[in-house]
Amino acid sequence: MKKLIFLSLTAFTLYACSSNEKKEASDNNDSQALYEQNLAVVKSMISAFENKDMDGFMSHIADSVSWGSPMYGDTVETKAHYRESLQYWIDNWETLHLENPIFLPGVDTVTKKPDGSVRYYGQWEGVHKATGKSTSVNFYEFFNFNADHKVTNNGQFFDVGGMMNSLKE
Repeated sequence: MKKLIFLSLTAFTLYACSSNEKKEASDNNDSQALYEQNLAVVKSMISAFENKDMDGFMSHIADSVSWGSPMYGDTVETKAHYRESLQYWIDNWETLHLENPIFLPGVDTVTKKPDGSVRYYGQWEGVHKATGKSTSVNFYEFFNFNADHKVTNNGQFFDVGGMMNSLKE
């Protein structure tokens, strides 16, 4: 009887462990696939921005987006303000190009597991129209998405003040 109980417990434990491993592997595959789909959206957005195609860029943005501006004191988070702010760079730079991007999957802040969000580090380089000066700024950006692969939350981080001051010198 003891052997039967022991064998039953062992079999149950092995089954429970293998079920969790299979579920975790499936979840990881789903998260990776979601990340890859959203990464393709981010790369499309970057290409549209580099080609000064704001309509193409904005087609990936949800109407309810919450956008975090890199500008000190800028607290407006609407889609219209997002477009207006990005249009400034397009209107005032001859060229804009992302160099050396490092794309990474984002993680859920509670579980610390990949959630399909995308983030990247890189340098945005360009030539300012009015001064002809070249600019290069280190940049970090994150994107969160809805089920339709539209950006619902975006934040950008770079030294806006330092870059603008470099144009005065």
